[in-house]
Order: sequence, then C-alpha cells, then structure tokens
Amino acid sequence: MAKKRVRCCAWWLPILLMVPLFFVVAGLSKGSIERGLAQRARAALARDGVAGVTVRASNWGDLRLSGPAAVRTAALDAVGAMGHRHDANRITFAESAAATAATPAATTAAPTTTVAATTTAAPATTAAPTTTAAPATTVAPTTTVAPTTTTVKPATVDVTAAIAGNKVTLTGFVATDAERALIVDAAVAAFKQVNVVDQLQVRAGTPTPAVDAAVGRLAAVLGTFGTTVEQGQARLLDTALTVSGQAFSTPTAAQANAAVAQAATAGVQATGTVAAPATPDAAALRTLLADLLGRRGINFAPDSADITPESESILVTAAESILKVPGVAIEVGGHTDSDGAAAANQTLSERRAAAVVANLVAKGVPAGQLTAVGFGESTPIADNATPEGKAANRRIEFTVQ
Repeated sequence: MAKKRVRCCAWWLPILLMVPLFFVVAGLSKGSIERGLAQRARAALARDGVAGVTVRASNWGDLRLSGPAAVRTAALDAVGAMGHRHDANRITFAESAAATAATPAATTAAPTTTVAATTTAAPATTAAPTTTAAPATTVAPTTTVAPTTTTVKPATVDVTAAIAGNKVTLTGFVATDAERALIVDAAVAAFKQVNVVDQLQVRAGTPTPAVDAAVGRLAAVLGTFGTTVEQGQARLLDTALTVSGQAFSTPTAAQANAAVAQAATAGVQATGTVAAPATPDAAALRTLLADLLGRRGINFAPDSADITPESESILVTAAESILKVPGVAIEVGGHTDSDGAAAANQTLSERRAAAVVANLVAKGVPAGQLTAVGFGESTPIADNATPEGKAANRRIEFTVQ
C-alpha cells in the first residue's frame, strides 16, 4: 500500500518573520527623522539667540518646545521660520515648570528638630524631666500653573536682501514665481544683473493679499537702497520688514528710511533704521565711490555725452560723499568700447568725462578738486567681442588721489 505524501503548509512562516523586521525599520526611520528635525530646530534657536529652550520631536514631525515664558514668542518665531514643515505637523510651546512653580524650598518648611531641655540638679538630687518643643507647622504647597500650548503657522515668505560693496545677495523663499520675479527685477534695476546673487527659492503656497502687498513694498525699498545704502540688509518675514545698515551719506540715509516708512503705511510692520555714515577720509571715499559706480554706473545716450536721467541719483550721492572730504583730488576718467574709430572714441571719452565733472560742479563740488581725463578704448576691462564686454568697457571711473 503506497504512503500518502504530506503537503507542506508552512509557506506563511517567512512572511510572519518579516513583520517584526518591518516595525524595527520603521522605528529606526522615525527616530532618524525626529532627531534631524530637533537638530534643525536647535540650530534655528541658536541662530536667533534664543536660550533656555528644550526641543523634542515626536509623531514623525511635531515639535514640542519648553522653556521660560519670556522667550516663548522668540522661540516660536525662530522655529516657525524654518519654513519646511508639513501643514499637518505642529509646533507647540510649553512653559517649563521652573518658570511657573515655586521652588521646593518655598513649598514646605524644613522639618524642626525636637530639642530636649535638660536641667541638672545637685549631686544628691534627681535630674528634672526632659521638656519637648512644640512641633512646627507645615506650609501648604504652592499650586503649579498648567503649561500653555501655542500653535504657529509656518511662514509663507521669508526673504533677505543683503547689500555689500556693489552686490546684493537674495536668500530665502517666496510662495509664487510672480513674487520672486518682482524681487529679482527690483534688484537687477538697482544693482545691474551682474551684481545680483540670486539664491531665492519658490515654495508653493497660497499667500494672502497682505503678503503679496508686502513683497511689493520690499521690492520698492530694495530699488531705493541701490543708490542710498552702502552696506546692510532688508528682511521680509510675511508682512514684517526689518532693515539695518549704513548709508552712503546723511541725505541718502534719510531717503532710505523714508522708503521704509512708506512701506509701513502700506500695512507692513517695519522696524529698524539705516544709519548715516561717519565722516569719511580719502581711503574710505575711494571705496565708497567704487561701490557706488560699480552698481549701475553713469550712462550716456548712444554716441553722445548726454547723461541719462537714470544716472542722476548716482551723481547726487557721489557729490554728497565727495563734499564730506574737502580738498580731496579726484580724477574723472571716461572710457569707451572698441566700436568705431579710435580717434572718435578718444574724443567721446573726453566729452563724457567733462560732462560728469560739470554735473558734479553744478551740485556744489569745487571745480578745483576735479580733473576730467579721456582714455578712449585704450583700457578695456572686458572682452570687446561680446555685447556684455562692450557694455562693461563703456564706463566712468573716479580715482581718488
């Protein structure tokens, strides 16, 4: 009689063994994500100078902060400005027990030691009985205030425009391509394309009309800063604008601060000011004029010595700065590209240098401080084979002597 073959029914064993492995991997991934989020939050707190705050991440993306009540707003602003969290996650802040509860020493009185008062009689007399002190009263414990929890919505727009030398660097993020284009175009108009370092990102969102309007005010302020602020920055966080820095001159400081005040009238919360500079010496004036002319330059109508209206604000700032250093000698040099005859270019460069000198003299700069020199096409700073190179070679330079 043939034996009946037994069919193996243990096919499910490998699957059963993989279930705990799945939970182990998921747990490790969750822990890694939460540790990374907590580290970034601590870095944001440190960057904004917020101390005394404990950070704990949980639930794949929630952040729980705890610390003194005095730093709650600053801590929430610093972490909320990270701008990378999912809408379903929360940032909460709980006041630490140390900020709301009395110390243990203030809660319960220290225990009282029982003292035995002993009286010793003469040798023939028995000692008097011991007397016990009355027990001390225990102070009722202080009630601890329940911690408060606040949820912060991540920022929609966080943009910083940092100005140094003849360049402006744009960092941070906006919600739409239109907002980004508005800011970048304003920077290019104020500093020229070659001087704009564009690191702005677009993080898709739904800005409110107030945020859209605030982006427009930042663009207007940035346009003004091109010819007024030597170094500094403007930061827009949704509808809050913060500015700082130093102007080219006292009048340009007033112009920059007026632009910030104008932004505040349009629903923007504006703080900070642009400071007037100290009186420069010849070396400081040399740097200042190089930065100023390096942003947009002084331009002329084609084949002409007529200064364009757009260059007038630069000449105003240049004159104000030169007047701060009485008696300093300045050479105004005119340069052209290589198009046309060399002799014609030489004559054109001399006429343009003379036009700039006449403009500065009309603004109060003593004529004896200025000398006009034409260099024609003899000293290029870029390749005349490209349109960009030719544009760079057509220039006015100030040499402080």
